[in-house]
Amino acid sequence: MRLPRCKRNRLFDAAIACLAVVVVLWAIGLLDHLLEKPFSEFRWPPYIDVRLEVALELNGSSPMHLYENDWAYFRAKTLPHCEEDNSESISTRNFILIAVKSAAQNFANRAAIRSTWGAVKRQSGYSLRTIFLVGDLHSEHKNKMGDVLVREADQYGDLLIGDYIDAYRNNTLKFLSAVQLSFSYCSTAENTVPFALLVDDDYFVSIRSLVAEVKRHRSTQRIYMGWRFDSGPFRLRFHKHRVSLDAYPFDRFPPYISAGAVLISRAAIREFYYGIQHVRLFNYDDIYTGIVAYLLAMPPLHNPQMRFWPSAITKQDLSHLICAHGFTSKQLIDFYDIIVKQGLN
Repeated sequence: MRLPRCKRNRLFDAAIACLAVVVVLWAIGLLDHLLEKPFSEFRWPPYIDVRLEVALELNGSSPMHLYENDWAYFRAKTLPHCEEDNSESISTRNFILIAVKSAAQNFANRAAIRSTWGAVKRQSGYSLRTIFLVGDLHSEHKNKMGDVLVREADQYGDLLIGDYIDAYRNNTLKFLSAVQLSFSYCSTAENTVPFALLVDDDYFVSIRSLVAEVKRHRSTQRIYMGWRFDSGPFRLRFHKHRVSLDAYPFDRFPPYISAGAVLISRAAIREFYYGIQHVRLFNYDDIYTGIVAYLLAMPPLHNPQMRFWPSAITKQDLSHLICAHGFTSKQLIDFYDIIVKQGLN
């Protein structure tokens, strides 16, 4: 017995509507959210006791497990030049390394930083060094421009060029480059800097406020500080920040500091250096850092003066603001000129 045409049409329309709903739920990632594991079940490859492995190495003992990430395979193509006074142990000095994570093609951003806050070498009893972390250019860019990064490195002596292509998904490798440089600064052995600020190339940094913040802490404290996030994976499909269930199956991330600006102490750098060897990489550098910190039981410290969200900056803000996000190269130069004229730098 055949159904009437109008009833068949209604059933067809209902089926199409149901299919459309399923497609929408799939596209917005709701189906993925339904399949997530609770964060209470969080574990991360290679599923070992990272704190124990780090404790062994900090005490000069051999680790119990093979490395997930061997530092021998993470070598920079070009390192920043070492300055004349780097022969003494950097760990005994009042020194801050500022490592700027920069896109390879952002020549103007680097030039702006060199001529503004990155030019400050001494402040309130502290010496500072600003260097830039970049990946290598794609071959098509090299064919057009030549090896401009090598020329820039030769000219300024402040570039670390990683042995990887400069791409958004390789930012975790830039984080590794920063940790590696901070751990053995201008040395083939351990020579860990007392403090390091890892910052993006679209940030303004108040060197005066940065030094004031560092003075509140000891390098032996476990400082992992910045703008803290407590969030979950972004499941929306066809978006550059989407995280698949295969890549990360849990409903929450460990708490983490935005990768835009991270202040870390010598103690934290050493733990990160040894911990990274035992923690599988993840594409997003701030999430990966949070995972390593979580496995080390190192709490991320929120500092509202290390601003993540772009916002207007008042004269009153400058008395305590450490860094702020969202500056073009021209905006940075113009803003810095204003604060210099007002004596607020």
